Amino acid sequence: MDSQAIMTISAATLALVQLLKRAGLPDRLGAVAVLALAALGVALWALSRGGVTPHDAWELFAGWIAVATSAAGTFGLARALPGAVNALRPGSSPER
Repeated sequence: MDSQAIMTISAATLALVQLLKRAGLPDRLGAVAVLALAALGVALWALSRGGVTPHDAWELFAGWIAVATSAAGTFGLARALPGAVNALRPGSSPER
């Protein structure tokens, strides 16, 4: 992924995350939303290029990390991630 693609996908991901946050998505789900939307954006970009080969795996992974970290500040990903992981464990009680 070139820098222009990363910035374009990051802008779209950040806008979607902002909309979800304004719509009331709880902070405990913010980290998961950021990671999922970043993956979706990178996947759509890869599909728009005509497909993915095994040679593209590292480039797509690095692009996903770049997109996810650019949108992470919206929910404070470093702060929210441990709580999100705990909330996804079976039998855990949601944090309030």
